[in-house]
Amino acid sequence: MSTSHRAWKWLLIIVTLVTGPSYAWSFTSDKRETLRGLTEISVLVEYLPDEIEREGLRREQLKRDIELRLQEAGLRVLPLTEIAAASGSPYLYVSIAMSASPTITSASAIPTVSLTFKQLAHLSRSPTTEFFATTWEGPVFQALSTTNRIADIHSKLSDAVGRFLIDYRAVNSK
Repeated sequence: MSTSHRAWKWLLIIVTLVTGPSYAWSFTSDKRETLRGLTEISVLVEYLPDEIEREGLRREQLKRDIELRLQEAGLRVLPLTEIAAASGSPYLYVSIAMSASPTITSASAIPTVSLTFKQLAHLSRSPTTEFFATTWEGPVFQALSTTNRIADIHSKLSDAVGRFLIDYRAVNSK
C-alpha cells in the first residue's frame, strides 16, 4: 500500500471518528460501489408485526412487489434457496418494526421501514473469514399516517427500493 493511499485511509478514519456516525453514513458513493457488478439478488422480508398483518399487509405481497421492480431494473431475482450459489449471496432485507412503548397502543404505534442490502464479505486482515455484512443501507422511514398505515408503509418501502435502484443504476449503467 502506498504512503499516500495509507495517509488518505487514515484521514478518512479520523474524519469519520470525529464527525460521528451520521456523517459517515452519508457517503453514498461508498455504498453504491458495493452494488457494482450485481446481476443476481434475492429478497428477504422479515416477519411483520401482528398488528400490521391484521390490517392486511402481507409479507408475500411485499416480496413480490419488490422482486418485480428488481426484475424490471434488469436484475435476476433468485429464491432464497438458490442465493447461496450466487456470487456473494446478495439479498435485500426488508424490516418493518413497530415503536415499542408501554404508553403507545398498537393502533397508534408508528411503523419503521428499513431496507438493507447484505452480501458476503471478507475481512481484509483475514481473507478466509467470511460473513454477511450490510453493504448498502437505504434511508429509514417512519410511516407517519396512523389512519392508513398500510398505504404509508407501501409508499415508504417503494421509496427505499427506488433509492436502491438509483444507486444500482449509477454504478451499473450500460
